[in-house]
Amino acid sequence: MSLPQELPRWSVAALSSLVSAILLWAAWMLPWRDWTAFAVVTMTVAAIHGVTALAFAAGLGVRGKLWRVQALAALSFQAWLTWNLVRSAVYVAEVYGSMGQGIAIGLVAVIAVLALLMVPTSVWALAATGGVRATRQGKVAAAAGTLLVTCGLVRADAAAQFTPLVTEDRAALTAMVTRAVHPIAGEPDPASPSLMSKQAVTCDTPVSDVGVTVIATFIGRNVAGTPEATTRCMQGPDVPGTLAALDDVLAQEARPGPIKLDIVTGVSALTPVLPVADALSMRPGLDGVCEGTRCLMPWQLFAIEAFTEMMPFPTVPDFRFGIDPVKLRAALVWPDSPLRPSASVEGLVRVSTASFVVDAQGVTHALRRLRVDGPDLTADAVADTMAAAEAYILDAQLPDGRFKYKLHPMTGQLTQHGFSLARQAGTSLVICELARDRPRAKQVATRAIEMLISTGLRSGDLMGLAYPVAKEHKHVRLGNTALASIALLSCRDLVGDTFDAEIGAMGRFLLAMQRADGGFNPKFSVEDGAPVPGADPLFAVGQAVYALSLLERLVATEDLPELPAVEVVNEAVERSMNYTANEFWQFFGRDFFWVEENWHCLAARASLQHHRHDGYERFCLEYATFKARLVLDEDSEVDRDYVGGVSIGNLTTPQTTATSGLSEAMAAAGAIARFRGEDSAVFERALTLTLPFVMHNQWRAESCFACTSEHTVLGAFSEHMASPQIRIDYVQHALASLGHGGRILGLVDGSSVPAARQ
Repeated sequence: MSLPQELPRWSVAALSSLVSAILLWAAWMLPWRDWTAFAVVTMTVAAIHGVTALAFAAGLGVRGKLWRVQALAALSFQAWLTWNLVRSAVYVAEVYGSMGQGIAIGLVAVIAVLALLMVPTSVWALAATGGVRATRQGKVAAAAGTLLVTCGLVRADAAAQFTPLVTEDRAALTAMVTRAVHPIAGEPDPASPSLMSKQAVTCDTPVSDVGVTVIATFIGRNVAGTPEATTRCMQGPDVPGTLAALDDVLAQEARPGPIKLDIVTGVSALTPVLPVADALSMRPGLDGVCEGTRCLMPWQLFAIEAFTEMMPFPTVPDFRFGIDPVKLRAALVWPDSPLRPSASVEGLVRVSTASFVVDAQGVTHALRRLRVDGPDLTADAVADTMAAAEAYILDAQLPDGRFKYKLHPMTGQLTQHGFSLARQAGTSLVICELARDRPRAKQVATRAIEMLISTGLRSGDLMGLAYPVAKEHKHVRLGNTALASIALLSCRDLVGDTFDAEIGAMGRFLLAMQRADGGFNPKFSVEDGAPVPGADPLFAVGQAVYALSLLERLVATEDLPELPAVEVVNEAVERSMNYTANEFWQFFGRDFFWVEENWHCLAARASLQHHRHDGYERFCLEYATFKARLVLDEDSEVDRDYVGGVSIGNLTTPQTTATSGLSEAMAAAGAIARFRGEDSAVFERALTLTLPFVMHNQWRAESCFACTSEHTVLGAFSEHMASPQIRIDYVQHALASLGHGGRILGLVDGSSVPAARQ
């Protein structure tokens, strides 16, 4: 090769340096364990790029050959990585169904980004070093294309800036509210409604054109004299004067009860960018919205679920976020308006507010995302949170034994649509494990279990569960029966041996569902009386291992004819643990991520005294070690309300259940590590972050000013800070995480670490 003097110099040096830096970062940060194949290969390719960059910077004569080697190495790396990522995508999509399909989309996107980063520069290098014929114009085009691709990888987050209107000093504003706003004398009328209101308030002047705007919602009376939620917009030149004017209005119009206040602290006119960016232009629970003189406060937008309107991946329906301008404008006109206004955010104004509640006793509570600060992670705080969650669950049982499935805490809308046997079973399990009111827990658990077994479908001596009972089911899925079996076995000490026959029939069902390799088929054909072959179903495999391990413990200590033989169950548990440890998650993606294997950790903990399996326990510990990295801490640079949760930075709101489930896995992993005599610090640190997050998100009296009086709400947990919906499993997982996590941290009586067998 005789053209090195004609080669571009500094542009190649810069690009090679950039790619080298990116690859070094990826090799160092992405794999969650050290010296994986990806790390070694990626570091090697990064080193080649680094050497090439140095050669071009120094003007060495061999730089043309090095550039060509770099191009070949980069293209080979791209091909190798694409192959493995495609394999990972196919695997995850098959194993995890709809959730896996969403993850697979993300993996394919990674492939595309890597190709844009490496392929153009490699083609350019080959063309410039004689591998292909290239014109000067082609070189310029390639360089320009590479530069554009590189720039496109760097996303500029230009968040809209607020125009401040009043101080955001919460302490100062709290003092002003306390001095100026007085409670209405007298006892609240038991017939008074909550402060829930979907109606926008009309101010005299747009909030951006006046010094101070205070929005107050209180119990007033309509023209018929009936108590109702009433909202007023007060505006003035300063906060004390505006609050004083509001107090005069309250003295005339308000009835005894809580008073909700929002002081507008800043405004920002929304500007259209891209649909996805527009959807994320408002902060859930913190920002309200105005159009002209009509406004909705942050708590109202939360109540109407305005922050969860976008669903980018239909295959992952739980991944919802962002606003919809059309629905916002409709709500600003009137709730559920049939109008179809503009789909652009143009003309909408985002408003930040300082949020307060003055309760009936006159105490001012400063709220943020409808929550007061804290509580701190103390034994008393954990006990209080658990007691409230337990009370909610015990009060949530319907006459037919089911638990209230989904409840809107503000509108009172209750629905059993989507009712899940698995979630019914999980709730029964946590009551049997952790409820302090044992007599009432026994009553509730017995009725819940009776409801579960009423859905049983028999096939010979097997029984699987399917809901609803009235439906003619062609298939019975593994998960319902697996988790129900865990509940029946875990509740046996509390409710007695009444359900032993059902335990035996369901245990035989689980044994029949096991494949020869130790995995489990996803469903059972009622017509054929046999399992339907298929990939391992999400969650259900860990639940099946857990259930069979509990069954093994029972049959090993009690000789009951209605139960399977101990040798059969023991062999099945060993086979399933071998499969999970050695085959289930053995693919390229294991070095980078896991999905949801919490139940395997719970199963491994439950087996410590009677069925040890080193590989299965290591499976849990590795999984939990990776998951601990996902907990947001102070160094994550996220909103302070998100610390302790699990989300994609500030992009998505941390979900209560995901965080609670992770806490359960951390508690189980901590117990396993301690039992093995290993370091459990990483799991304990995760729990010190996640448990305060969970406690902070419980519905408490201060935040329930707009809660319905038709149903118990206090003690429950909503989906997350952007959605008010309460589902029974949100409460179930929160209670379980606090109970077992609190024990690991020494905050809750009892131990989740089994005593070593003598």
